[in-house]
Amino acid sequence: MYCSSSMHPNANKENTSTSDVQENVVRITRSRAKKAMGGGVSIPPTKPTFKQQKRHAVLKDVSNTSADNVYSELLKGGNIKANRKCLKEPKKAAKEGANIAMEILVDMHTEKSKLAEDLSKIRMAEAQDVCLSNSNDEEITEQQEDGSGVMEFLQVVDIDSNVEDPQCCSLYAADIYNNIHVAELQQRPLANYMELVQRDIDPDMRKILIDWLVEVSDDYKLVPDTLYLTVNLIDRFLSNSYIERQRLQLLGVSCMLIASKYEELCAPGVEEFCFITANTYTRPEVLSMEIQILNFVHFKLSVPTTKTFLRRFIKAAQASYKVPFIELEFLANYLAELTLVEYTFLRFLPSLIAASAVFLARWTLDQTDHPWNPTLQHYTRYEVAELKSTVLAMEDLQLNTSGCTLAATREKYNQPKFKSVAKLTSPKRVTSLFSR
Repeated sequence: MYCSSSMHPNANKENTSTSDVQENVVRITRSRAKKAMGGGVSIPPTKPTFKQQKRHAVLKDVSNTSADNVYSELLKGGNIKANRKCLKEPKKAAKEGANIAMEILVDMHTEKSKLAEDLSKIRMAEAQDVCLSNSNDEEITEQQEDGSGVMEFLQVVDIDSNVEDPQCCSLYAADIYNNIHVAELQQRPLANYMELVQRDIDPDMRKILIDWLVEVSDDYKLVPDTLYLTVNLIDRFLSNSYIERQRLQLLGVSCMLIASKYEELCAPGVEEFCFITANTYTRPEVLSMEIQILNFVHFKLSVPTTKTFLRRFIKAAQASYKVPFIELEFLANYLAELTLVEYTFLRFLPSLIAASAVFLARWTLDQTDHPWNPTLQHYTRYEVAELKSTVLAMEDLQLNTSGCTLAATREKYNQPKFKSVAKLTSPKRVTSLFSR
């Protein structure tokens, strides 16, 4: 048994717990009880003297309150004078309470009516939205059907019909390439920067540098996008910044370092790029040049290159075959990479070079049929006449009419993994197609 010696200071609060009020207790032992009874002192009651917690009634639905309940609450909520008045005049109080209850019921009925009206308006608006969305979907479907009908009339194969493959971006591939065609005009290097800006280097030095970078990219098994972006960064930097020939190789490895970081999953480190230059340049020099290049191009690394367009154009070319023609892809890639070392090809847009590579690759593999068709014309946006200058210049590179001794690209595509497409040539010159 325990006896409380004093009242808890918070015993008058409603939410006081039992653990809070049992401070300063005295244990009643047998000796203490005997002593207390002998002294005529009675044992305190065991019932706790603190105030019990108030029990809360379950909250009922207030919308179902009756007039009698409203009247009883009204009597409880009034002051003493009002209660006395109600006791003296019970009939009048009952009448007033009934009137108030009726007013409350009328107000509740009005609120329910307004709520029902608002709900009906919301449902009507939702129904209109559903109808509008359905009509928009129908319009989009009709437009797609109209577009497919036009493509069938023009004998154009829809290469974006595979909507189930998310990597194809079929729903917005056309919009993507619309933007890319605009971007290639905005981020294009100068075609004559050797004559306007540079004084210590020439096109042959550029050719030697890029041929060496092709070999480096093949040794490190870098993706083609890294090589194309490297050349793009070199040309963009040289278009507006003078450089000495002793620092040209430093520019090349720094651009490849940037491109590798942007395109590769596992990019080579700075030390590796220093190593491939026989430690001609130190790590601080490479990093300093990297910062200089990035600031010069304003960190704009997402640029359309020939490889960007080549993927889509090869896909359009493969639509003519029942089974994908792997030699066509390798040969088009080979012809496009041949143009990287040539300074004169800067006058052609990347999309034009990609379209010309597909044109010449198809002609090299098959001379029985014309290499151009409505599908390729639709997706490349070039007619045959527009390809003439680029295709003829590319054929000269393929046949090596200039006797160039730089052969990194040829050796790369002479490997069996590329079906040795560098050895392929056409028995007929492509000029016959443009003389018709």
